[in-house]
Amino acid sequence: MVELDLSRNNLSGTIPIDLDRLSVLKNLNLSYNNLEGEMPFKGGFSNRSVISIVGNKNLCGGIAELRLPTCPVPESKKQNNHLGSKVIIIIITVALCLVMLMFVVAIYWKRKPRKASSKTSLGEEFFRVSYDELLKATDGFASNNLLGVGSFSSVYKGILHHNQKPIAVKVFNLDQLGASKSFIAECEALRNTRHQNIVKIFTACSSINFEGNDFKALIFEFMQNGSLENWLHPSEYTIRKLNLTQRLNIAIDIVFALEYLHHHCETPIVHCDLKPSNVLLDEDMIAHMALPDKVIDIADSQLLILEEELNDQTNRSRGKGKMRECLISLVRIGVACSTETPNERMGISEIVMELNAIKRVFFGKRRRRMQLQLGVQGTSQLNNA
Repeated sequence: MVELDLSRNNLSGTIPIDLDRLSVLKNLNLSYNNLEGEMPFKGGFSNRSVISIVGNKNLCGGIAELRLPTCPVPESKKQNNHLGSKVIIIIITVALCLVMLMFVVAIYWKRKPRKASSKTSLGEEFFRVSYDELLKATDGFASNNLLGVGSFSSVYKGILHHNQKPIAVKVFNLDQLGASKSFIAECEALRNTRHQNIVKIFTACSSINFEGNDFKALIFEFMQNGSLENWLHPSEYTIRKLNLTQRLNIAIDIVFALEYLHHHCETPIVHCDLKPSNVLLDEDMIAHMALPDKVIDIADSQLLILEEELNDQTNRSRGKGKMRECLISLVRIGVACSTETPNERMGISEIVMELNAIKRVFFGKRRRRMQLQLGVQGTSQLNNA
């Protein structure tokens, strides 16, 4: 016979139902404890002589032989069941009403004529501008105000009536697959982007044009000196030359912007289309994003001519040698950034330090002399040398 005596142990709570399944247990003594709730024994302990529950005043129910009072059915349980049914009915009714209301609103909105409206996608700190205002600012997006055409957009020069400074309006071609996605991506990227070498965005416009079609545009600060592409490859009618110092300063501006995008934004940003046509120059020529023997052979011929002009006749040989050393250092950085394995490429922070070191070594002493000799637009950039 297996016996279990748990009497006078100051036990509290309910009796586990698993005890009723222990068929080998022949005698159970639970007397003089603080047990409560419904007795779980309904099959295993049919004979009350094998179980003692004396001294547990709060027990109820169980088999008839135990002679315990019937467990009361909580009034709150009845009410909760009744209340639960009511809540379920109310929720279903409200849900059906909401579905019907949404269906009616959708039909009304679809049939309602859309009015031209304007809103920004960049936050409340940006001013609002309408399609009509941009239409007037660019003379109806006239071809003579066209600055350039990209994969998803065209850029126009314009002047808003409340802002006399020129602006650049980037209009997205929404008929082009991916243009709308590109607009949203640029809005998200530019929302919290603030840097001296990244083109300043004024606002965005998402509206309807005069034909009733969707219209999306970004409004940027206008860069008076155009793109780096136009300076590196000028037309035969344009007299534009960049000397080595100016090119190095522009390169430093670009890596400053890239370092900010990679390491100092809330969300890191990767520029997927970095090229001279996407590097813009302001009025101060500040940019807003076979070695070593053959370095002279791959250098821009216009650069070599300009450097010859900047050096005195007596110092020409020494100046050419210094320029060659500088070019070798710059090309080495370019090659280090272009290795096939990403892990072997030079990091953007290291590039910033290397370019600044090159600038100090090769151009620190002749800055003033170059300023006096240049005498052309863009010399103010050399003040940063």
